[in-house]
Amino acid sequence: MPGRTQTPPLDENRTFTFRSRPEAVSAARRALDGLEDRLDAPTFYDASLCLSELVTNAVLHSGAGSEDELELRVTIDHDNLRVTVIDHGSGFDPPKPVSGDESGWGLYIVDRLSNAWGVEREPHTAVWFEIRTSVEAQHETAPARSSTTA
Repeated sequence: MPGRTQTPPLDENRTFTFRSRPEAVSAARRALDGLEDRLDAPTFYDASLCLSELVTNAVLHSGAGSEDELELRVTIDHDNLRVTVIDHGSGFDPPKPVSGDESGWGLYIVDRLSNAWGVEREPHTAVWFEIRTSVEAQHETAPARSSTTA
């Protein structure tokens, strides 16, 4: 119809692959490009930081080789952003960080900034987080944190 603005789709799915190398972190952050207008600034920043932490963990701790691929899935709808990082490595069980540690805080950060996160170990290691995208959804009760499926 003339004069009518078309609204962007409420549901969007994106999938990317990267080599399991340090430069994958900055490349993965670009997977959120274009979502700035669908998320408020603090939510976008939190999502970018959580995504960076998951990709960093996959690169450094998964046991995947530098030629192995990481898969990144980004799904957004009216109420929720879900980011999943899948690697083909052996996975790891992170120790709980303690005060004074300079590293090891990635999953703690994801836990604090996301509404939910978890790990699925089969058929490959998939670590995911969810962040509410709407004001109404942010005020709803959040699901349990740090769920892990062995």
